[in-house]
Amino acid sequence: MTLLFFQYGDFGTAFRRFQLDEPETYRDQRRSVDYVAGLAPDRVVTVLSICDRPHREELAPGLRSIGIRREEAFDRTRLTRLLDELNPDTIVTRTPNRLLLIWAVRHGIPTLPAFADTFANNRIRRAFRNLQLRVALKSPVIPCVANHSLNASRSVVRTLGYPATKVVPWDWSRLTPEPTAKRWPGQGSWRAFYAGPLSEDKGIGDCLKALRLLKDRGRPLMLDCAGAGDVVAWTAQAKALGLSDLANFLGMIPNTEVRQRMIAADLVLVPSRHGYSEGLPNTIYEALAARTPLLVSDHPAFTGRLQPDRDGLIFQASNPAALADMVERLMTEPSTYERLSQEAGTAQNRLYIGMEWTQLIDTFLKDPGNKTGWVEENSLAKVGP
Repeated sequence: MTLLFFQYGDFGTAFRRFQLDEPETYRDQRRSVDYVAGLAPDRVVTVLSICDRPHREELAPGLRSIGIRREEAFDRTRLTRLLDELNPDTIVTRTPNRLLLIWAVRHGIPTLPAFADTFANNRIRRAFRNLQLRVALKSPVIPCVANHSLNASRSVVRTLGYPATKVVPWDWSRLTPEPTAKRWPGQGSWRAFYAGPLSEDKGIGDCLKALRLLKDRGRPLMLDCAGAGDVVAWTAQAKALGLSDLANFLGMIPNTEVRQRMIAADLVLVPSRHGYSEGLPNTIYEALAARTPLLVSDHPAFTGRLQPDRDGLIFQASNPAALADMVERLMTEPSTYERLSQEAGTAQNRLYIGMEWTQLIDTFLKDPGNKTGWVEENSLAKVGP
Protein backbone atom coordinates (compact mmCIF):
# COMPACT_ATOMS: atom_id res chain seq x y z
CA MET A 1 0.00 0.00 0.00
CA THR A 2 1.18 3.51 -0.85
CA LEU A 3 -0.56 5.86 1.56
CA LEU A 4 -0.68 9.64 1.24
CA PHE A 5 -1.62 12.03 4.07
CA PHE A 6 -2.42 15.57 2.91
CA GLN A 7 -2.45 18.29 5.58
CA TYR A 8 -1.31 21.65 6.89
CA GLY A 9 1.75 21.81 9.14
CA ASP A 10 5.38 20.69 8.76
CA PHE A 11 5.30 16.96 9.50
CA GLY A 12 9.03 16.50 8.94
CA THR A 13 10.01 19.12 11.49
CA ALA A 14 7.53 17.75 14.05
CA PHE A 15 8.81 14.19 13.52
CA ARG A 16 12.44 15.20 14.14
CA ARG A 17 11.50 17.27 17.19
CA PHE A 18 9.80 14.30 18.78
CA GLN A 19 12.78 12.07 17.92
CA LEU A 20 14.75 14.48 20.13
CA ASP A 21 12.04 14.18 22.80
CA GLU A 22 11.05 17.84 22.47
CA PRO A 23 7.56 18.89 23.67
CA GLU A 24 4.47 19.03 21.49
CA THR A 25 2.94 22.42 20.64
CA TYR A 26 -0.69 21.27 20.72
CA ARG A 27 -2.51 18.41 22.38
CA ASP A 28 -2.24 15.00 20.69
CA GLN A 29 0.36 16.31 18.22
CA ARG A 30 2.95 13.74 19.30
CA ARG A 31 0.35 10.99 19.34
CA SER A 32 -0.76 11.92 15.83
CA VAL A 33 2.79 12.07 14.43
CA ASP A 34 3.79 8.80 16.13
CA TYR A 35 0.66 7.11 14.80
CA VAL A 36 1.34 8.16 11.18
CA ALA A 37 5.01 7.20 11.47
CA GLY A 38 3.99 3.84 12.92
CA LEU A 39 2.07 2.97 9.76
CA ALA A 40 5.45 2.55 8.01
CA PRO A 41 7.33 0.43 7.01
CA ASP A 42 4.41 -2.00 6.53
CA ARG A 43 3.34 0.43 3.81
CA VAL A 44 4.96 3.39 2.09
CA VAL A 45 3.68 6.53 3.86
CA THR A 46 4.08 10.01 2.41
CA VAL A 47 2.92 13.09 4.33
CA LEU A 48 2.35 15.97 1.93
CA SER A 49 2.23 19.14 4.01
CA ILE A 50 1.25 22.70 3.16
CA CYS A 51 3.88 24.69 5.06
CA ASP A 52 6.50 27.45 4.79
CA ARG A 53 9.40 25.01 4.34
CA PRO A 54 9.52 23.35 0.92
CA HIS A 55 11.28 20.03 1.37
CA ARG A 56 11.56 16.34 0.51
CA GLU A 57 12.87 14.14 3.28
CA GLU A 58 13.15 10.43 3.99
CA LEU A 59 12.44 10.31 7.71
CA ALA A 60 12.56 6.54 8.22
CA PRO A 61 12.15 3.36 6.16
CA GLY A 62 8.90 3.77 4.26
CA LEU A 63 8.21 7.25 5.70
CA ARG A 64 8.62 10.43 3.67
CA SER A 65 7.77 14.08 4.32
CA ILE A 66 7.16 16.55 1.48
CA GLY A 67 6.48 20.22 2.08
CA ILE A 68 4.87 22.55 -0.46
CA ARG A 69 3.82 26.17 -0.20
CA ARG A 70 0.17 27.14 -0.20
CA GLU A 71 0.23 28.49 -3.77
CA GLU A 72 1.37 25.11 -5.08
CA ALA A 73 -1.40 23.31 -3.19
CA PHE A 74 -3.99 25.44 -5.00
CA ASP A 75 -2.38 25.38 -8.45
CA ARG A 76 -4.08 22.67 -10.47
CA THR A 77 -1.16 22.01 -12.82
CA ARG A 78 1.54 21.87 -10.15
CA LEU A 79 -0.47 19.82 -7.66
CA THR A 80 -1.63 17.37 -10.35
CA ARG A 81 1.96 16.87 -11.51
CA LEU A 82 3.05 16.13 -7.95
CA LEU A 83 0.19 13.71 -7.27
CA ASP A 84 0.89 11.90 -10.54
CA GLU A 85 4.48 11.49 -9.41
CA LEU A 86 3.57 10.22 -5.93
CA ASN A 87 0.90 7.89 -7.34
CA PRO A 88 -0.71 6.85 -4.02
CA ASP A 89 -3.23 4.02 -3.88
CA THR A 90 -4.90 5.37 -0.70
CA ILE A 91 -5.35 8.95 0.58
CA VAL A 92 -6.26 10.57 3.90
CA THR A 93 -6.83 14.29 3.46
CA ARG A 94 -7.03 16.45 6.57
CA THR A 95 -8.02 19.60 4.70
CA PRO A 96 -10.81 20.14 2.12
CA ASN A 97 -8.67 20.73 -0.96
CA ARG A 98 -10.97 20.19 -3.92
CA LEU A 99 -8.07 19.82 -6.41
CA LEU A 100 -6.73 16.82 -4.53
CA LEU A 101 -10.22 15.35 -4.21
CA ILE A 102 -10.91 15.77 -7.92
CA TRP A 103 -7.60 14.06 -8.72
CA ALA A 104 -8.42 11.17 -6.37
CA VAL A 105 -11.88 10.73 -7.89
CA ARG A 106 -10.56 10.76 -11.46
CA HIS A 107 -7.99 8.11 -10.58
CA GLY A 108 -10.36 5.99 -8.49
CA ILE A 109 -8.22 6.30 -5.33
CA PRO A 110 -9.97 5.39 -2.04
CA THR A 111 -9.90 8.61 -0.02
CA LEU A 112 -10.87 9.52 3.52
CA PRO A 113 -11.62 13.19 4.18
CA ALA A 114 -10.87 13.74 7.90
CA PHE A 115 -11.57 17.43 8.35
CA ALA A 116 -11.76 19.87 11.25
CA ASP A 117 -13.75 22.57 9.45
CA THR A 118 -17.13 24.21 9.80
CA PHE A 119 -18.67 24.77 6.36
CA ALA A 120 -20.88 27.77 5.60
CA ASN A 121 -22.16 29.54 2.48
CA ASN A 122 -21.76 33.00 4.01
CA ARG A 123 -19.92 34.37 0.97
CA ILE A 124 -20.60 33.92 -2.74
CA ARG A 125 -17.08 32.69 -3.48
CA ARG A 126 -17.19 30.25 -0.56
CA ALA A 127 -20.60 28.96 -1.67
CA PHE A 128 -19.20 28.26 -5.13
CA ARG A 129 -16.22 26.38 -3.67
CA ASN A 130 -18.54 24.39 -1.42
CA LEU A 131 -20.60 23.40 -4.46
CA GLN A 132 -17.47 22.11 -6.21
CA LEU A 133 -16.43 20.31 -3.04
CA ARG A 134 -19.86 18.71 -2.72
CA VAL A 135 -19.62 17.24 -6.23
CA ALA A 136 -16.17 15.75 -5.55
CA LEU A 137 -17.16 14.30 -2.17
CA LYS A 138 -20.09 12.33 -3.59
CA SER A 139 -17.83 9.93 -5.51
CA PRO A 140 -17.97 6.21 -4.59
CA VAL A 141 -14.21 6.25 -3.84
CA ILE A 142 -15.00 8.43 -0.81
CA PRO A 143 -16.82 6.27 1.77
CA CYS A 144 -17.71 9.16 4.07
CA VAL A 145 -16.79 12.64 5.22
CA ALA A 146 -15.30 12.63 8.71
CA ASN A 147 -15.32 15.91 10.61
CA HIS A 148 -14.26 17.02 14.05
CA SER A 149 -17.04 17.22 16.64
CA LEU A 150 -20.78 17.71 16.35
CA ASN A 151 -21.47 21.13 14.82
CA ALA A 152 -18.75 20.84 12.19
CA SER A 153 -20.20 17.44 11.24
CA ARG A 154 -23.69 18.92 11.03
CA SER A 155 -22.38 21.64 8.72
CA VAL A 156 -21.34 18.96 6.21
CA VAL A 157 -25.00 17.92 6.00
CA ARG A 158 -26.43 21.43 6.08
CA THR A 159 -24.00 23.18 3.72
CA LEU A 160 -22.60 20.45 1.48
CA GLY A 161 -25.82 18.45 1.23
CA TYR A 162 -24.08 15.28 2.36
CA PRO A 163 -26.31 12.61 3.96
CA ALA A 164 -26.01 12.24 7.73
CA THR A 165 -25.55 8.49 7.26
CA LYS A 166 -22.26 9.25 5.46
CA VAL A 167 -20.87 11.84 7.89
CA VAL A 168 -18.63 10.41 10.64
CA PRO A 169 -17.79 12.63 13.64
CA TRP A 170 -14.35 12.15 15.20
CA ASP A 171 -12.49 13.48 18.22
CA TRP A 172 -9.09 13.45 19.93
CA SER A 173 -8.24 11.39 23.01
CA ARG A 174 -9.96 12.23 26.30
CA LEU A 175 -8.46 14.50 28.92
CA THR A 176 -8.60 13.89 32.67
CA PRO A 177 -10.04 16.94 34.50
CA GLU A 178 -8.28 18.51 37.47
CA PRO A 179 -9.51 16.87 40.69
CA THR A 180 -10.77 19.98 42.46
CA ALA A 181 -12.79 23.01 41.44
CA LYS A 182 -11.53 26.59 41.76
CA ARG A 183 -12.59 29.20 44.24
CA TRP A 184 -13.50 32.72 43.15
CA PRO A 185 -10.23 34.71 43.02
CA GLY A 186 -11.62 37.72 44.88
CA GLN A 187 -11.21 41.39 44.07
CA GLY A 188 -7.44 41.31 43.42
CA SER A 189 -5.63 41.13 40.11
CA TRP A 190 -7.14 38.77 37.50
CA ARG A 191 -5.32 36.93 34.71
CA ALA A 192 -6.79 35.48 31.51
CA PHE A 193 -5.20 33.06 29.06
CA TYR A 194 -5.62 32.61 25.30
CA ALA A 195 -4.09 29.87 23.11
CA GLY A 196 -4.36 29.79 19.33
CA PRO A 197 -3.32 31.68 16.20
CA LEU A 198 -2.65 35.38 16.78
CA SER A 199 -5.05 36.79 14.20
CA GLU A 200 -8.02 39.12 13.86
CA ASP A 201 -10.31 36.29 12.74
CA LYS A 202 -9.44 34.35 15.87
CA GLY A 203 -10.44 37.38 17.94
CA ILE A 204 -7.17 38.71 19.37
CA GLY A 205 -8.01 42.28 18.40
CA ASP A 206 -11.37 41.96 20.15
CA CYS A 207 -9.60 40.75 23.29
CA LEU A 208 -7.33 43.78 23.34
CA LYS A 209 -10.26 46.16 22.91
CA ALA A 210 -12.10 44.38 25.72
CA LEU A 211 -9.03 44.79 27.96
CA ARG A 212 -9.06 48.51 27.23
CA LEU A 213 -12.75 48.73 28.18
CA LEU A 214 -12.16 46.81 31.40
CA LYS A 215 -9.23 49.02 32.30
CA ASP A 216 -11.42 52.09 31.78
CA ARG A 217 -14.03 50.55 34.10
CA GLY A 218 -11.44 50.10 36.82
CA ARG A 219 -11.27 46.32 36.38
CA PRO A 220 -7.86 45.62 34.80
CA LEU A 221 -7.33 42.14 33.38
CA MET A 222 -3.93 40.63 32.58
CA LEU A 223 -3.92 38.59 29.37
CA ASP A 224 -1.31 36.04 28.27
CA CYS A 225 -1.58 35.01 24.60
CA ALA A 226 0.19 31.90 23.29
CA GLY A 227 0.29 30.97 19.63
CA ALA A 228 1.81 31.51 16.22
CA GLY A 229 1.60 34.96 14.67
CA ASP A 230 3.23 38.37 14.50
CA VAL A 231 4.13 38.93 18.15
CA VAL A 232 5.85 42.22 17.37
CA ALA A 233 2.81 43.67 15.59
CA TRP A 234 0.38 42.59 18.30
CA THR A 235 2.66 43.90 21.03
CA ALA A 236 2.72 47.24 19.23
CA GLN A 237 -1.07 47.26 18.95
CA ALA A 238 -1.40 46.56 22.67
CA LYS A 239 1.00 49.42 23.39
CA ALA A 240 -1.05 51.77 21.19
CA LEU A 241 -4.11 50.91 23.29
CA GLY A 242 -2.23 51.62 26.50
CA LEU A 243 -2.10 47.94 27.45
CA SER A 244 1.64 47.28 27.62
CA ASP A 245 1.28 46.43 31.31
CA LEU A 246 -1.62 44.04 30.71
CA ALA A 247 -1.12 42.15 27.41
CA ASN A 248 1.69 39.62 27.08
CA PHE A 249 2.38 37.77 23.80
CA LEU A 250 4.30 34.54 24.39
CA GLY A 251 4.59 33.13 20.86
CA MET A 252 4.55 29.34 20.52
CA ILE A 253 4.91 27.45 23.80
CA PRO A 254 4.84 23.70 24.62
CA ASN A 255 1.42 22.19 25.15
CA THR A 256 2.40 21.17 28.69
CA GLU A 257 2.91 24.86 29.46
CA VAL A 258 -0.45 25.71 27.89
CA ARG A 259 -2.14 23.33 30.33
CA GLN A 260 -0.24 24.73 33.32
CA ARG A 261 -1.02 28.31 32.34
CA MET A 262 -4.70 27.43 32.00
CA ILE A 263 -4.70 25.94 35.47
CA ALA A 264 -2.96 29.03 36.87
CA ALA A 265 -5.23 31.51 35.03
CA ASP A 266 -8.50 32.87 36.40
CA LEU A 267 -10.31 32.48 33.07
CA VAL A 268 -9.71 31.25 29.52
CA LEU A 269 -10.81 33.13 26.39
CA VAL A 270 -11.90 31.58 23.07
CA PRO A 271 -12.97 34.67 21.07
CA SER A 272 -13.20 33.23 17.52
CA ARG A 273 -15.06 35.37 15.00
CA HIS A 274 -17.68 33.71 12.79
CA GLY A 275 -15.43 33.90 9.73
CA TYR A 276 -12.76 31.71 11.32
CA SER A 277 -13.15 28.12 10.10
CA GLU A 278 -12.65 25.50 12.79
CA GLY A 279 -14.26 22.47 14.38
CA LEU A 280 -14.20 22.51 18.17
CA PRO A 281 -10.76 23.70 19.31
CA ASN A 282 -8.64 21.81 21.81
CA THR A 283 -8.54 25.00 23.86
CA ILE A 284 -12.14 24.44 24.95
CA TYR A 285 -11.48 20.86 26.07
CA GLU A 286 -8.27 21.90 27.85
CA ALA A 287 -9.87 24.84 29.67
CA LEU A 288 -12.68 22.63 30.94
CA ALA A 289 -10.18 19.97 32.03
CA ALA A 290 -8.27 22.70 33.90
CA ARG A 291 -11.56 23.70 35.58
CA THR A 292 -10.83 27.33 34.70
CA PRO A 293 -14.02 29.23 33.77
CA LEU A 294 -14.38 29.55 30.03
CA LEU A 295 -15.55 32.55 27.99
CA VAL A 296 -16.35 31.66 24.39
CA SER A 297 -17.84 33.50 21.44
CA ASP A 298 -21.07 32.46 19.76
CA HIS A 299 -19.12 30.95 16.84
CA PRO A 300 -21.28 28.47 14.85
CA ALA A 301 -18.91 25.62 15.71
CA PHE A 302 -19.60 26.15 19.43
CA THR A 303 -23.31 26.97 19.36
CA GLY A 304 -25.33 24.46 21.34
CA ARG A 305 -22.24 22.53 22.47
CA LEU A 306 -21.76 24.74 25.53
CA GLN A 307 -24.78 25.87 27.49
CA PRO A 308 -24.65 29.49 28.72
CA ASP A 309 -24.07 29.84 32.48
CA ARG A 310 -23.70 26.06 32.82
CA ASP A 311 -20.61 25.18 30.76
CA GLY A 312 -19.19 28.67 30.22
CA LEU A 313 -20.13 32.25 29.51
CA ILE A 314 -20.97 33.02 25.89
CA PHE A 315 -20.62 36.42 24.24
CA GLN A 316 -21.35 37.86 20.80
CA ALA A 317 -18.36 37.35 18.49
CA SER A 318 -16.57 40.45 17.17
CA ASN A 319 -18.05 42.46 20.06
CA PRO A 320 -15.36 43.60 22.56
CA ALA A 321 -17.97 45.25 24.82
CA ALA A 322 -19.89 41.97 25.12
CA LEU A 323 -16.67 40.17 26.01
CA ALA A 324 -15.80 42.81 28.60
CA ASP A 325 -19.27 42.48 30.13
CA MET A 326 -18.85 38.73 30.58
CA VAL A 327 -15.42 39.15 32.17
CA GLU A 328 -16.91 41.70 34.56
CA ARG A 329 -19.65 39.21 35.44
CA LEU A 330 -17.08 36.67 36.54
CA MET A 331 -15.23 39.32 38.50
CA THR A 332 -18.37 40.24 40.44
CA GLU A 333 -20.33 36.98 40.73
CA PRO A 334 -18.50 34.46 42.94
CA SER A 335 -21.31 31.90 42.66
CA THR A 336 -21.20 31.95 38.84
CA TYR A 337 -17.43 31.57 38.82
CA GLU A 338 -17.42 28.64 41.22
CA ARG A 339 -20.36 26.91 39.52
CA LEU A 340 -18.62 26.98 36.15
CA SER A 341 -15.47 25.52 37.66
CA GLN A 342 -17.39 22.84 39.54
CA GLU A 343 -19.29 21.69 36.44
CA ALA A 344 -16.35 21.92 34.00
CA GLY A 345 -15.46 18.22 34.09
CA THR A 346 -19.02 17.19 33.25
CA ALA A 347 -19.16 19.82 30.52
CA GLN A 348 -15.97 18.48 28.97
CA ASN A 349 -17.26 14.92 28.96
CA ARG A 350 -20.42 16.01 27.09
CA LEU A 351 -18.36 17.36 24.22
CA TYR A 352 -16.88 14.06 23.08
CA ILE A 353 -18.65 12.41 20.17
CA GLY A 354 -17.72 9.93 17.47
CA MET A 355 -14.63 7.89 16.72
CA GLU A 356 -11.22 8.64 18.16
CA TRP A 357 -8.95 9.86 15.35
CA THR A 358 -6.55 6.91 15.20
CA GLN A 359 -9.50 4.49 15.37
CA LEU A 360 -11.04 6.30 12.39
CA ILE A 361 -7.89 5.99 10.27
CA ASP A 362 -7.34 2.34 11.27
CA THR A 363 -10.91 1.45 10.34
CA PHE A 364 -10.70 3.19 6.97
CA LEU A 365 -7.39 1.53 6.07
CA LYS A 366 -8.80 -1.91 6.90
CA ASP A 367 -12.02 -1.31 4.95
CA PRO A 368 -11.79 1.69 2.57
CA GLY A 369 -14.80 0.43 0.63
CA ASN A 370 -17.05 0.29 3.72
CA LYS A 371 -17.91 -3.37 3.09
CA THR A 372 -18.50 -3.93 6.82
CA GLY A 373 -20.83 -0.92 7.15
CA TRP A 374 -18.56 0.88 9.62
CA VAL A 375 -19.52 4.27 8.15
CA GLU A 376 -23.22 3.94 8.90
CA GLU A 377 -22.52 2.44 12.34
CA ASN A 378 -20.41 5.46 13.33
CA SER A 379 -22.30 8.09 11.34
CA LEU A 380 -23.88 11.32 12.54
CA ALA A 381 -27.28 9.73 12.02
CA LYS A 382 -26.38 6.95 14.47
CA VAL A 383 -24.26 8.65 17.15
CA GLY A 384 -25.27 12.31 16.90
CA PRO A 385 -28.05 13.81 19.03
